[in-house]
Amino acid sequence: MTTAAGPRSRHGERGPRRRARWWILVLLAVLVALLAWFAWTVYSAYSGLSSARDEAQRAKTAILQGNPDEGRVAADAAVESSTEAVDATTSPIWRVVAAVPGLGEPLTVVGSLADSVRALTADVLRPASEVGSALNPKELRADDGTIDLAALRTAAPTLESIAAATTRVNADLEQTPTDTWVPQISDAGVQLKDQVADLASLVTNTSLAAQVLPTMLGEDGPKNYFFAFQTNAESRGTGGLMGGFAIVTADRGRVSLEELAQNTELRGRYEPIDLGPDFQRAYGNQYDATTNWQNANLSPHFPYAGRILQSIWQQESGQVVDGVVATDPVALSYILDVVGPVTLADGEQITGDNVVNKTQSEAYFRFQDDNAARKEYLQRIAARVFAKLEGSVANPQALLDAIGRGVSGGHTAVWSADEQVQQVLSGTKIAHEVPDDPAPYASVVVNNGAGGKLDYYLKRDVSYTAEGCAGDRRRTRVTATVTNTAPAQDYPVYIAGRQNETTAYEGPPGTNRSVVTIYTTTGSALARATIDGRPVVMLTGAERNHPAFYTPLVVEPGQTREVVLELLEPTAPGAARVPMQPQTLDGTVTVDVPDCSEN
Repeated sequence: MTTAAGPRSRHGERGPRRRARWWILVLLAVLVALLAWFAWTVYSAYSGLSSARDEAQRAKTAILQGNPDEGRVAADAAVESSTEAVDATTSPIWRVVAAVPGLGEPLTVVGSLADSVRALTADVLRPASEVGSALNPKELRADDGTIDLAALRTAAPTLESIAAATTRVNADLEQTPTDTWVPQISDAGVQLKDQVADLASLVTNTSLAAQVLPTMLGEDGPKNYFFAFQTNAESRGTGGLMGGFAIVTADRGRVSLEELAQNTELRGRYEPIDLGPDFQRAYGNQYDATTNWQNANLSPHFPYAGRILQSIWQQESGQVVDGVVATDPVALSYILDVVGPVTLADGEQITGDNVVNKTQSEAYFRFQDDNAARKEYLQRIAARVFAKLEGSVANPQALLDAIGRGVSGGHTAVWSADEQVQQVLSGTKIAHEVPDDPAPYASVVVNNGAGGKLDYYLKRDVSYTAEGCAGDRRRTRVTATVTNTAPAQDYPVYIAGRQNETTAYEGPPGTNRSVVTIYTTTGSALARATIDGRPVVMLTGAERNHPAFYTPLVVEPGQTREVVLELLEPTAPGAARVPMQPQTLDGTVTVDVPDCSEN
C-alpha cells in the first residue's frame, strides 16, 4: 500500500505544476501583448506628433508663400496626424503607464503636445489657409509699395480669431514641461514651442496690422505722420534725442515722403500742452518737455512724446498730423540687412553692418567741426533709405520680419491720434507704453545728463527678483547695472558733453553722466537704495501710478556701477514686465518674480 501510494502522489502533483506553468505562460503572453500594445501606442503617438509638427510647418510655409491649396492639404494632414497621436495617448494602456510616477512623465508630455498640435492645426492653420493672401506679403504689397488695404480689411475678423487661438495654444505650450528623461520627446517639445511662438508672433502682428493699417494708411483719405529719427548716442526715455524728422503721407495704401528735415528747423520753444500733474512735476517744471523738442521724449511713455511732437509740428507748420512714429539706426540696420545697402553720391555705402556706427559714432568724429554738414550727411542717408523702400522689395516677408524685430526691441514706436486705432495699439510693444495697471513692473530708464553723445558706449543690464506670493506685500529687488564701454581717449566737445556749468562733472575723457530712473510696481515702497553697495538717497516721482526713483550717475570709461533698490511691493497678480529701453548696445534682463495670479 505504501509503495503504491508514493507514485500516485508524485503523479498527482504534476497537474497543479502543469496548471501553474500554464498560467505563467498565459501571464507572460499577456504581458508581452501589453508591452507590444504599449510600444505600438508610443510609436503611434510620437510618430503622429512628429508628422503633425512637420506638416504644420509645411502648412505655415505654404500659406506665407501664397499657396493656400498646398496649405490646406498640409493642414489637413497635420490634423489627421495629430488626431492619431491624441488617440494613442488616450488608450487604456497609455493612461495606466502615464500614471506611474517618474516613468509616465514623458507620456504626459506627449499627450499635452499632441493636444496642442491638434488645436494648432484645426483652429489656426486651417482657417489661416482661407486668408492666406493677408499673410503673404508678396500679395499684400505691390511693386510700387502700395498695400492692399481691402484684403487686410476683409481678413481682419478671421485673423483676430486665429490670433486668439494661437495665443491660447502658445500659452498652453508654455505651461507644458519638456525636460523629460526621453531626449526625443524633449527635443520635439522644444521645437514645437519655438514653432508656435514664432507663429503666434506672426499672426498677432498680422491681426494687429489688419485692424489698424486700413485706417492709418488712408483707406478713407490721406493721413499724415510725423517721423522722428532718434539717436541713441544721447539717451532719452523712448530711445534717444530726435536728430531729424520727416513728414510722411499715406493715401489708399501708398506711403510717400513729403518732407525731410533737420531738427535745427524747429524752434527752441513752443506753447505747452497739459499732460497731467505727474508729468508736469517730472518733466515740465525743470525740462520744459512739452515746449522743447529736445526733451519731448524724456518720458518712456511714447504716447506723451507723440502728443508733444504733434503739438510742436502744428505750431510750427499749421499741419495737424494723424500720428507720430519714432525709429532709430538699430531698427534701420535690420531693414538694410534685408533690402541691401544704399549708396551715397560720393560712392560711400551704408549697410546694415555699418549704419549704426556711422550715424551714431563715426559721423560725430568726421564732422566734429561742422555740425551742419553732419546733419546733412544723416539726411542724405535717410532720403536714400526712403527711396529704396518705396520701390520693389525682393523679399517682403523678410522686410516685415526686420520691422518686427525693430518693434520687439523697442526701436520703433507708433502713436495714433485716432482714439480707436490707439486703443488697438495700446498694450502692444509698438505702442511703447508705461502700463497703467498694478501687475509687477520694473523699468530702468537712462536720460543723458551731459549734453553729449557718449551713450553710444553705454550698456544697461536689469535684474528684478521677488519673494513668493504669501501675504499682501513681499520684498523685491531691482538692480540696474550700468557699464561705460567708451575707450579712454580724447573726444570732441560735442561728443564728450560737459559744455556748461549745469553739465559739468569730474572724470577723465569718456566719462559719462546720466540720470537713471527706476520705475516700480504700483503701490511699492522703497526700503533701501544703494549705489555700488553704499546707501544713497533717491529722488522720487511718479508716472502712470508707478513710483519712480531717480539719481544722477557718473560712470568713467571701463567702469561698471550698480544701482540697487530694495522694495516692499503689493503681492499683485500677473506676470512681471521688465521692458528694456532701446539702446545701441544690447542689455540683458533677468526676471525671477513668481506670477501670483493663481494664489
